[in-house]
Amino acid sequence: MRMCFRAGMIAALVLLPAIAWAQIAPAAKPADAPPSAAAPQPATPAEQAHVDGFRSAKWGMIDAQVKAAIRADFNIADDKIKHTENLAEKTQVLTIAVPDLLEGAGMAQVSYIFGYTSKKLIQVNALWGTAADPQATPDKIVAAADQLRLLFLDSGYDPATVTANAKMADGSILVFQGQDSDKHTTLLRLAAGATTPPAKDGKPGKPVEVTALSLSYILDAREPDIYRVKKGLF
Repeated sequence: MRMCFRAGMIAALVLLPAIAWAQIAPAAKPADAPPSAAAPQPATPAEQAHVDGFRSAKWGMIDAQVKAAIRADFNIADDKIKHTENLAEKTQVLTIAVPDLLEGAGMAQVSYIFGYTSKKLIQVNALWGTAADPQATPDKIVAAADQLRLLFLDSGYDPATVTANAKMADGSILVFQGQDSDKHTTLLRLAAGATTPPAKDGKPGKPVEVTALSLSYILDAREPDIYRVKKGLF
């Protein structure tokens, strides 16, 4: 499967672990979906989806609790956890590298985002692809996207909020989007194609194949706990 998308869009997906996905409206319906984008109708699941975080890390946990969850889930020590700040949203981020988070997809980068005001967990992002693993191949990343889409379609998300396999205006594929009964959002997007690195020593960079699959679990996509400039100041 080969998709040629704009380099700017790919770069945005690659940078996602440092950017809160909560800016995206959960009910947004993408335009220009291709005819093949019709989502298969899942069987009625036995249980409804309940998005309360990611594995042992739950909404509302503070930094120390999430670190304990990371140790329990992935046996990763505190000194292997990267601390960063989203300067625009003024949120704190813990990021780890996890091998085989999804079998066959290669190394993943998992980021835990803490709210600007609450200082508690509000979002978890997972990123697969060449940014997280230079050895990642497009076919494996696309296969991972298909596996996760089928899983989510059969997980009991509110049918009125579900969108699958839809082409977005920026050229990426909205593989899955849905909410549970508490309006917690799951979002899965795929981008693949070629991007050209900046010129070096006056020589243009050679095009590089880039693939990115991003998965986000979001506590509140409509009213995220991020810094906002007050209206009326500018």
